[in-house]
Amino acid sequence: MKYLLDTCALIDMLFNPERLSAKARNALEGSDLLMVSIASFWEIMIKQQIGKLGIKETSAQDLMAACTTLGIEVLQTEIKHIDLIRSLPRYKDHGDPFDRLIICQALSEKLPLITSDGKMSRYGVEVIW
Repeated sequence: MKYLLDTCALIDMLFNPERLSAKARNALEGSDLLMVSIASFWEIMIKQQIGKLGIKETSAQDLMAACTTLGIEVLQTEIKHIDLIRSLPRYKDHGDPFDRLIICQALSEKLPLITSDGKMSRYGVEVIW
């Protein structure tokens, strides 16, 4: 099975594996292919800069190296992902632009999303947690 990791799942996998749910761990261990959006690297860099992450300081290069070591492929952003954003419903309590792009990538590529953010399932993406 193929899966797309949300930013929070990637952070947990790399820095706090004990925070992953049993279902998420099982999916990770049984996967044929794990992918992460390039948007997750961008999100992590921004959140580090503004002090919103409780992880050690890391660079995008280090994140890429860690993903490569673990066999996680990086999903680049394509026009088809960006175009899909216009069709997503708007929710007042969930407007994060990184989440919206990652949701569009999961939908477009037909990938279940490993995430602890239960709000993402409202968009029709299969959520594993």
